[in-house]
Amino acid sequence: MDTHTKRRIDRRHRRRGQGLVEFALIVPVFLFFLLLAVDFGRLLFTYIQLSNTAREAAAYAAFNPTTDDTTLTTVALREANVQAQRGQGAITATSQCTDTAGAALACSAAQGGTGAGNRIEVYVDETFTFFTPLINDFWGGGGLPIGASASSAVVVYAPNGGALPGVCNAIPPTPTFTWQSPNKILQPLLISVDAGASTGQPYPCGNIGYNWDFGGASTTPGSDYLREGITQDYEYALPGIYTVTLIVTNPAGSSAPFTQTIVLGTTTCNKPTATFTVSPAAIIKSGNITNWQAANNGGNGATMFTFDGSSSAFMSDPACHPTWEWDLGDGTTYLPPAATATPPTHGYAHAFAGQTVHVTLTVRNDAGNDSKTFDIPLS
Repeated sequence: MDTHTKRRIDRRHRRRGQGLVEFALIVPVFLFFLLLAVDFGRLLFTYIQLSNTAREAAAYAAFNPTTDDTTLTTVALREANVQAQRGQGAITATSQCTDTAGAALACSAAQGGTGAGNRIEVYVDETFTFFTPLINDFWGGGGLPIGASASSAVVVYAPNGGALPGVCNAIPPTPTFTWQSPNKILQPLLISVDAGASTGQPYPCGNIGYNWDFGGASTTPGSDYLREGITQDYEYALPGIYTVTLIVTNPAGSSAPFTQTIVLGTTTCNKPTATFTVSPAAIIKSGNITNWQAANNGGNGATMFTFDGSSSAFMSDPACHPTWEWDLGDGTTYLPPAATATPPTHGYAHAFAGQTVHVTLTVRNDAGNDSKTFDIPLS
């Protein structure tokens, strides 16, 4: 081997040795920063856990505002122990009640009164220990003190002093509900129910729950026929006759059930046919009224006529949304949705003497509409 070759091999060996030395110097620094990143990840997790613990303790304190700190710490630990990890110190919990202005006060002094209620704030503290060497020394070697807080409205106490709210002993009266088919043609098995007309008791016995049993399976996958809420939309899977039951609840208990029978899908909506009668029949001759008594200028003495359109065909199914519309020929009208098959009795003023008034009934449902006019000669 010549001298030139020996020198080249020596230089290569020196470079390899230098790389190993540099790598040996960098590895501890790399490991330090890696461990530091892991530690701060643990710190973030611990803070999140501590925040969850504070909220859990505040939720408990909202219903138990006069509890001692030892009991509150025990409640907080129920949440903390589920997510515990190495390096965490002992958790302690304290609480403080404040009024609506933010001033501190004893929770026992917040009883009764009116308003939005006092608040209770819970503080949760612990010490976090780092695994990374030297980091704990920044906090005197004892670890990093961390804490979190959460607040909640005090549920069982209100501000300003006074007596606690009264206890409800009266269950709700029998409820009621209305129903309709929002789209009888395209969705004949869909109903909408509304319990808004259900009466309740005075405070503190107001209605708080509306529980429905629709008595049949729904088209919605996984949907139960038991529902809650003052209004509901429910679509049955099959045509049939169903019993819908509503029970209303308040703090004292449940009302008696209220039921309605609903027939769906067994009949179709047909276009209605309008017809009506006019009375008194004693003054009708050949289909027209031939004599009458007009109201005088004081509005008294007029013959009172009664109109009855209840014989109109295909207007008895509420699921077809029947509506009535009356025009009594003198500017008096009765319009949906308040109009019915029998409008109030009506008399014509003296100014219409010698004229013929045209009384028109228009009936409508989901399948169509129809009108009928009756001429009344006022002579």
